[in-house]
Amino acid sequence: MEETIMNSGLRFLALSLVTLLPACATLIEGTSDNVTLSSNPAGAACVVDRNGERVGAVSATPQSVRISKSRHDLVVNCTKEGYQPATKVASSSFTGTTFGNILAGGLVGVAVDAASGANSKYPSEVNVPMAENPKPEVPPQPIAMEPVESNVQPVVYRPRRRPGV
Repeated sequence: MEETIMNSGLRFLALSLVTLLPACATLIEGTSDNVTLSSNPAGAACVVDRNGERVGAVSATPQSVRISKSRHDLVVNCTKEGYQPATKVASSSFTGTTFGNILAGGLVGVAVDAASGANSKYPSEVNVPMAENPKPEVPPQPIAMEPVESNVQPVVYRPRRRPGV
């Protein structure tokens, strides 16, 4: 009887472990990433979109946002007064943790990881360089000329009279 209870406990433990294996990346990597948004210069307001949907925003860089994982890239748009708006794409990359499901034979785990986005990873930091607005060209000011004194007398044309006319 004691052996039956022991076998039941081991079976329960083995069954518990098998149910945990099928989503290796979900369990180990999680389903969201912290992404630090920074800009050069700092202090820009940035929004993060994925597939046309807003997934995060910061009021001033540098700051972090928590973003759910996905295989789709992030598009980071930043604005700052005195600078041109700037955009940077942060690509999603595949994590190798999902291979644990394949080795353990858990095709269900592969599907769970893919559906949850856990088999993807975003970069930990996205830096958006910004260009300063061009300064308007100021036209050169005309040079004021002061009158100059001169001893030159103006030439006056006086026609000569012909004799007898």
